[in-house]
This record gives sequence, C-alpha cells and structure tokens, in this order.
Amino acid sequence: MKYYSIQHSLNKKIMGHYPQVKDVVYHCSVWDEPLFIDRFHHEKITVEPIIANPILYSKSKLTDLIYLWNSGFSFTKLISSKLKNILEVKRKSGLQFIQCPIFKNDIRIIDYWLLNMYEFNMDAIDFSNSQCRVKLRKKEGGTQVETQNLSSLNDFNKAVDYYKEKNEFFYVDKIAIKSVFNEDFFMLKNVEGGIKYVVSENLKREIEDDGCTGIEFMPLELSLNEWLHGEREKVYGKG
Repeated sequence: MKYYSIQHSLNKKIMGHYPQVKDVVYHCSVWDEPLFIDRFHHEKITVEPIIANPILYSKSKLTDLIYLWNSGFSFTKLISSKLKNILEVKRKSGLQFIQCPIFKNDIRIIDYWLLNMYEFNMDAIDFSNSQCRVKLRKKEGGTQVETQNLSSLNDFNKAVDYYKEKNEFFYVDKIAIKSVFNEDFFMLKNVEGGIKYVVSENLKREIEDDGCTGIEFMPLELSLNEWLHGEREKVYGKG
C-alpha cells in the first residue's frame, strides 16, 4: 500500500488567488488568552476554544482545504464539510472537528471546520526502510544535514531527545510504512516539515473521486526537496 502526505495545492487556477486568505478576524489576545485555539498543541480539546475566522480574497475559490499559516491555525487544518465527512468515517479516534466559519465578499460561510488531531502513529513507520536525518549547527554558523540509519522507534525517540537537548532537529523523511499497519488516515511527528497528515492510497483515491479541491498528495517515500523539484510537476503541473 502506498501512502501520501496531504499538501496544500500550489496551483493558482485551483486556488483562485494565491494566497487564499486576505486577513483573519481575532476575538481575543492571541498571546494572553488561555482558551485561544493555538494554546492547544495537538491535544484533545475538552473546553470551547476561541477560534479565529479567515477572510478570503474575492477571487479565492472555496477549496476543501484552505491554505493558512496565520496564528489560530498553527496546529489544525481548515477543511470543508465535504472533506470532514470523508475523514471522520476513516478514523474513529484521535481527532475532532471544530466549526470555523470563513468570510468571503462579506458573506459568512459556515460549513468549514478545524481538524484537530491529537494522536500520532509513529509506530506505523518502518524505520529500517526509512531515512533519518539531523540538522547540525556548524561552529561557523548555519547548519548541515547528516543522514543516519536507525532500525526502531525506540532508537528514533532516543535520537530525537538527544539532539533536542543540543537544540538540533532530528527527523525522519523518505518514510516507509509497515505492511501490517492498516489505518487509512493518521498523523506523524518529528518528520521533515514537523508534522505530516497521511492518507492511504485508497483514501487518496476516495478524496479525489469525490472532487475535493485544494489538496495535493506527496508520496511519503519522497523527500520534500525531491517532490518540489521535479516529482510534483509530473503529477500536478507547474501550477
């Protein structure tokens, strides 16, 4: 089974306007309010969080995955009801949805949701067939990347902790998934980019067949550099 990480579309025709979001409406201090949504870091939320509401450019299309990097969306994904309905059937634990209306042309659109995932499936990774790397700080400044080979999650966790104490980032990329693993939708941490939302080949096909937009699927066995500099264009074009 092949697996893919969910990426935002880079195709301006699909997005309508790039970036999609012009502004964000905040309802509290993003720095001081303990209930602000960004205070919850991939954990189950048992209170009513204070969310933020995006304002789209008039030319932006209402894609099923909205591209955001603003405060209020650091640990969630903003998705449509259509995509929510697909995902919530595929996974029964470790995720929740929080309604998050968006605005476009002064119209309030309610069928958008924050996807909050709070379980990681690092046990899914076949480390013996994956690539681990570390960004090392150089004495003269800057960083250099070195590759390491590990065989187990336990060894990986030890390496993550060791390099974290040195303020260096140890991560896994070019990821292989164990053949016995059977989740269609899951999340990984300490990977290239920090976090990956992962879908199986079957779920990818279902999302595409349902016509969901704003999404690209990067094969998990590729590095981000390989994807962005050659492989992506073969699948999705120049954008």
